[in-house]
Amino acid sequence: MIHEVTETVAIPHTYTLLIWSTTMVTVEHHGLPDLLSVVLLLVGACSAYVVVGRVAHHRHGNRPAVERRVIAHPYLVASGNIVTLIVATGVCWAVSIVPLVHLAWLLSGLAGTTTYLIGVALQAYVVAHAVPVEE
Repeated sequence: MIHEVTETVAIPHTYTLLIWSTTMVTVEHHGLPDLLSVVLLLVGACSAYVVVGRVAHHRHGNRPAVERRVIAHPYLVASGNIVTLIVATGVCWAVSIVPLVHLAWLLSGLAGTTTYLIGVALQAYVVAHAVPVEE
């Protein structure tokens, strides 16, 4: 049972770490967020998911994701996620220096999530080609 749980949460767990680090680097420049800033961080993050997801869906056609295993080796991808997390946190730090507080929060959510999704996709691609799936 623990195996299934850890395999299932490997990728979401690292995304949780990204949101935490995104918030911390933005707080460094702008202090604690007000309610609008929190909402804008969420809007930016959700928008990134929608845009990246739509582009990927368009690129790969109308095949439902449930018919294919998206990440063949989630442990390897999650283990290597430290690089993606560091890069995404750096991107968030860079965009959080925008002087307009609410824009900085929006951009942090957008840039962090976009960087994370692209990074995980690249890692999954590399792992899938380096370690074939045994069905």
